[in-house]
Amino acid sequence: MTGEPWPPDASSSASLARHGGALLAWLLAEHGVRHVFGVPGGQTLALYDGILDREPALRHVLVRDERTAAYAADAYARVTGSVGVCDATVGPGAAKLPSGLGEALGASVPVVALVSDLPARLAPHRYRSAASQALDQASLLAPVTKWQALVPDAAAMPALVAQAFRMAATGRPGPVALFLPQDVLDGPAEKAWPAERPAGTAGPARFGSFPPFRPVPDSGDTAAAAAVLRRAVRPYLLAGGGAMHSGAGVAVTALAERLSAAVGTTLTGKGVIPEDHPLSVGVAGSMGAAPATAALTEADVVLLVGTKASGGATMNWSLPRSDQAVLQLDLDPAELGRAFPLEAGMLGDARAGVLALSAALAEPAEPEPDRAAWRERLAALAGTWRDKRDAERASDRVPIAPQRVLGDLERVLRPDDLLVCDASLASGWAGAYFEQRTPGRRVLFPRGQAGLGYALPAAVGAATARPGGRTVVLAGDGAFGYAVGELATIVEHKLPITIVVLNNRSLGWIRWYRRIVFGRGWEDEDFGDVAFADVARAFGLRGQRVTEPGQLAAALRSAADGAGPALVDVVTEVWQTPISAHREAVEDGTAAGYGG
Repeated sequence: MTGEPWPPDASSSASLARHGGALLAWLLAEHGVRHVFGVPGGQTLALYDGILDREPALRHVLVRDERTAAYAADAYARVTGSVGVCDATVGPGAAKLPSGLGEALGASVPVVALVSDLPARLAPHRYRSAASQALDQASLLAPVTKWQALVPDAAAMPALVAQAFRMAATGRPGPVALFLPQDVLDGPAEKAWPAERPAGTAGPARFGSFPPFRPVPDSGDTAAAAAVLRRAVRPYLLAGGGAMHSGAGVAVTALAERLSAAVGTTLTGKGVIPEDHPLSVGVAGSMGAAPATAALTEADVVLLVGTKASGGATMNWSLPRSDQAVLQLDLDPAELGRAFPLEAGMLGDARAGVLALSAALAEPAEPEPDRAAWRERLAALAGTWRDKRDAERASDRVPIAPQRVLGDLERVLRPDDLLVCDASLASGWAGAYFEQRTPGRRVLFPRGQAGLGYALPAAVGAATARPGGRTVVLAGDGAFGYAVGELATIVEHKLPITIVVLNNRSLGWIRWYRRIVFGRGWEDEDFGDVAFADVARAFGLRGQRVTEPGQLAAALRSAADGAGPALVDVVTEVWQTPISAHREAVEDGTAAGYGG
């Protein structure tokens, strides 16, 4: 506990903060929360009042949209390893949360959403907002949360806040919602203050970060998986977001080196292994690098580590095939064997499970196959891909090829910079054409729901978490338009964010897909040319437009290294896509799926 007196001394500046909002702010601080993202409403002002008494240890970050608040909390959690927290007011505020909470649910990111509610006495007047802003919030948010609860009074608040953090951080992480009636937030809370915790007992801060526990797989399951891996001639490790959440990179790399195994990642697993490592084959799947999918096709044993094996990463579940042995390590028992039949399944934390596998493989056993040919094959696949990729990244075409943007951006960014990508083609360009040579979470992708408008709000959360670092946004013009108002937030909070807009004047993915499937009519997804550099300057950022490839590197460097936030509007070629199946469909006249 903090040891602060409660209720506050009447002579102190906090003498007015004796309400439920003050109690809630205190409970957040006890769970290690440093930042809350949101937009105020009259029903949430008691929480804001409580946060004000706790600055600078606990700060509120005012954003321009509740959807932004949820995305910012999601990115904050990914970057810090702490539970993200957002707030929204009753009714229209809550209605903006599903986009962000849905992303967090699909990506297994722990977020606590604090949602105000009407006083219980107004329940008879909820129907069609007879009581102002009334809405069935629980039903609205149920599909995008793993748990939710209504706080009936101040006395129940400590236990329910603690439960919210436990539910968000434990097991498979995800978002939760707490509904807080206005009368509970505004009402007195002196008698609800928790008792002093006995010395030496575990505090609530443990559940403010993730993973709070690291369960180890059953030894028999681990031994069974190790036996299959020992026999493998062409082993492959596919590491996902769960491996990244768990901090399993070092363990995965060591296991791969022990087995001479190829390591591919999902988009959210990018960074588990340095992508210039001899065993790295890059991001797998429809928005990935060619060697990752080629090696996955040729492997005889595939180990899935902390991945839900989505359609994007597995080429619509066509890989691995039925003749390939599949092993899986996951924290969620519902994931084991869900997508593919397994030779062995291991239930446990990704890092703990990989370490247990390595220990099992260290036990004396029969000689293993010679994997030298496999290592040579991986080197050849990676070399061929890099040659092709680098040729594309050197393009001097006008309008500018997106591949060129990623090549120049890779050279400009420092090892500790963070790249935040929006959905659609921006994610594909960064997944395949940006080589991450330093391990760790250096690139964020919205793959939980893959909704447009993620990157700029997520950058707000990421930059808040990393005040000394530099955050770079990569977004198409369509996605950027979803959240352009957050430019004001960036300037107001002096966040070190550089924005790169891939401006092809259209919804590029939709344009490609309509071209493949329907062969006509792309006017509906085309946009007028917006001068985003002028828009940025109007908000107070430094802004510049780039139309020539030769101008690009200098513009990116100036934007990234200069003082204050900046935006670079890059006029890019519309008929470019990182989706190889889409390019092949146009070139060969063959069919192609959606590819996402």
